[in-house]
Amino acid sequence: MQGTAERMLVKKVYVNDVLIGQASTWAEVYRLLGVEGVHFMGKPGAAEGPSAFYLSGAIARRLEHLVRAVDETG
Repeated sequence: MQGTAERMLVKKVYVNDVLIGQASTWAEVYRLLGVEGVHFMGKPGAAEGPSAFYLSGAIARRLEHLVRAVDETG
């Protein structure tokens, strides 16, 4: 069972280049999106790298406000 820990690597989750959290699987990514209130208008682009999940696309107005707030503090 040693390989289990390696397969469940925790990765960062980015939405439009803004870090929103961490997840190990795509199912966890989609749960995180719901918890964070991230809603895309249409289907987002999605990619998985060695250390992160990346989603990009048009997002709901409420989230755009939150993303701008994060960008301004970062």
